[in-house]
Amino acid sequence: MSNHPELWKTLRWIALLAAMLLLALMGVRFMDRSVKGTSDGIDKVLSALTNADTRITEGRAEIVSQTDISELALLELRMSATRRFENDSYVLKYLPTGTKHLIAQGHYRITAGYKLEPGVSLRVENGTPIASFPEPEILGVELIDFEILSEKDGWANNITPADRATLLRELRQQMRIEAEKSGVLDLVETTLATRMRDLLAAQSVKIERTDSESP
Repeated sequence: MSNHPELWKTLRWIALLAAMLLLALMGVRFMDRSVKGTSDGIDKVLSALTNADTRITEGRAEIVSQTDISELALLELRMSATRRFENDSYVLKYLPTGTKHLIAQGHYRITAGYKLEPGVSLRVENGTPIASFPEPEILGVELIDFEILSEKDGWANNITPADRATLLRELRQQMRIEAEKSGVLDLVETTLATRMRDLLAAQSVKIERTDSESP
């Protein structure tokens, strides 16, 4: 009878160790399942995100090489820019014909995202998704509306359709530059990471440049 307390104590220790071992095994299986869940179907995730055909190559999903370059537009916003066109002219280099000027404002639809060239891929390393994408860029600058703020002809130097066309070309280029400087490209990268996390149900996603793998 005196040995029964020791026996029960031993049994309790055995049961406790068995329970701890079972919990450890369940934890390992849960981690394996989480990593596997992140790894499985990465080609489908990349295909859903980019709307392009993908394939698995050496454990990573990548876009199938295409003849035409496709785009992934992640952000669309409206921006405005104002520009002035001014010109002085002379007759025989000595007689001024007056100064003409034109001030216009353009309202644009800006789209920003990525050019989906071969090399875009998605893989999982140690449970962390790693997306290889090129630098984000302004994909489109589309004129929505255009208004003349000020217009004046010289006495013999009139504004021509060619002047208006020149102003529109310069205004569009200025709008592209201003959009690049606005910080929208940083927002594009944040948006890509957020979409990747949502599609993969991952806590974090690493984004690297496609040219970073080049020798």
